[in-house]
Amino acid sequence: MKKILLPIIMYGQVLSAQTGLWTDAGISKKWNKALRSSLELGYRQNADQGFDRIYLDFSQSVKVYDGIRLEGAYRLVMNENANQLQIGSDQLSQRYQLGFDISILDAFDIGPKRLAFSWTSTQQWSMQTGKASSSIWRNKLSMSYDIKNFPLSPCFSAEHFYRWNANVVYTPTEVLISGATVQWRYFVGAAIELPKQHSLKLQVGLRSRATGIQPLVRASYQYFLK
Repeated sequence: MKKILLPIIMYGQVLSAQTGLWTDAGISKKWNKALRSSLELGYRQNADQGFDRIYLDFSQSVKVYDGIRLEGAYRLVMNENANQLQIGSDQLSQRYQLGFDISILDAFDIGPKRLAFSWTSTQQWSMQTGKASSSIWRNKLSMSYDIKNFPLSPCFSAEHFYRWNANVVYTPTEVLISGATVQWRYFVGAAIELPKQHSLKLQVGLRSRATGIQPLVRASYQYFLK
């Protein structure tokens, strides 16, 4: 009976969830063989509900070894207020990230050149006026394959979010803080073959949180400066 009921319950959660519509566009500049900078503008909303957030993200990446890069990023976010975009200091949040990305096949010089498989591990800190700060450890596995003489390159990713300060308990003598998994996020889609300076990726996905399972639709565009 459980094998029948559990898929039905999960499917019902997905249908009742508000679909997230995510779009982002950015520019990227490769300064030399090691250093790369990116600037991205993103907009998110919930279908039939409205504005969720808009953000500006700046990131730096440096190659330290074949297939291994160190990455840092800063994001300024304007969050929703009753599904409306309203300018106010209490709606602003800031996010800092520091981590690394390992292209596993490149690092160990194995596998076909058209296949990419990477692991990204990131420590993230977020702050917003009137809300508790968060400290999250993110780990993502990504895979893509460049099909020869075909305009689409399929891709897949799975990401785990662990919040170090998810649970805070106050006792008469001390404050007890413990961590917990707060989210899983999955995407599947394809990159569309465009001229070399352009990149477009279309994806669908799911994210699972304590509030339920939410379907996602995402479109990402990137322009590479010479």
